Amino acid sequence: MNIKQAQQLSGVSSDNIRFYEKQGLLHPVRNPENDYREYSEADVRTLKLIRALRMLDMPLEQIRAVFTGVLPLPEAAAQQQKRLEEQSQHLAQAIRFCGELSSLSSLEALDADHLLERMDEPRQQDGFFQDWLSDYRRVTLAEHEKRFTFLPDGAVTTPREFSEALFQYAQDNGLDLTITKEGMYPEFTIDGIAYTATRNYTAVRGCPVASIACQVLHPEEFEPDGVPPLRRRIQRLLHFLWLPVLLFSFLLLTRQGQLEDLFSSWEGWILLLFLLVVIGTMSFRSWLLFYNENGKKK
Repeated sequence: MNIKQAQQLSGVSSDNIRFYEKQGLLHPVRNPENDYREYSEADVRTLKLIRALRMLDMPLEQIRAVFTGVLPLPEAAAQQQKRLEEQSQHLAQAIRFCGELSSLSSLEALDADHLLERMDEPRQQDGFFQDWLSDYRRVTLAEHEKRFTFLPDGAVTTPREFSEALFQYAQDNGLDLTITKEGMYPEFTIDGIAYTATRNYTAVRGCPVASIACQVLHPEEFEPDGVPPLRRRIQRLLHFLWLPVLLFSFLLLTRQGQLEDLFSSWEGWILLLFLLVVIGTMSFRSWLLFYNENGKKK
C-alpha cells in the first residue's frame, strides 16, 4: 500500500509517517521499479502503536527504546505513569486556584500575599517528613539537571558523529541545542545552559552500547533555592552513597562473625534495626523517585 493508504488505516498523517521513518521507527520497503515506499500491514500496526504511545505523551526516544528491546514496555509505561501522576498533581492544584481567581471581579481584588501563602500551605501542613522529601526531590532534580545520559543511535567514534548524536537527541526531545566546541569532548548549550559531554560504553543485554554522559560546566549554578546547605549535603550523600553504607554494614556484621548471635545482644538488635531502616528507606526512595537516566527532557 502507498503512504496515503497507510495514513488512512493508521490515523497518522503522511508528514508524521515520513518523520517516524527518518527517526528509524519505521522501515517500509521500496518498490524497485519506481523507488516508491510500500507499506505493509506490519508497518500500519507499528504506526498505530506509535500513535497510541504518543497519545500517552511518551517521548520518541523512549518509544524507540521499547521497539528495539532496550526498555521493556511495562517499565516504560510505569515511568510514563509516574510522570503523568506528578503532572496531574500540579495541574489539579493549578485548576483549583484558577477557579477561585475566575470568581474575582478585578485584578485589584486579588490579595497576592494571601494567595501565595495558601499556595505554600500544602507543603507546610505535610510535616517534617514531607518537608524533607520535597527538598530531597528538589536536590535530586538539580542533580539530574547537572548531569544526564542518553543512548545514541550509533557508536559515536568521530567528532562529527558525536555532534550528530547531540543534534538528533535535541531534535527528538524538543531542546534548543547549540554546539560551541566540537570534538570527542564537545561543549554545547541547551536552552542557554553550558554543558560538556563524554562518550562511555554500557552493557545492554550483554552487548556494549555507546552512552553519552552530559554535565553542566558550572554546577554551582544549579543548587536548589530554599534548601539549607547542611540538608542539601545530607540529601546528596543519601542520593549517591546509600549502597556503600549498606554494603559496609553487612561486611561489618559478617566480619565480626555475629550472624548466629545477632539477637543475643542489644548491639546486634540495633545493627539489625539500622539495616532494616536503610533497606526500607532506599526501597521507598527507588519506588517514589524517577531518575532521569534516559536524558534531559524539555
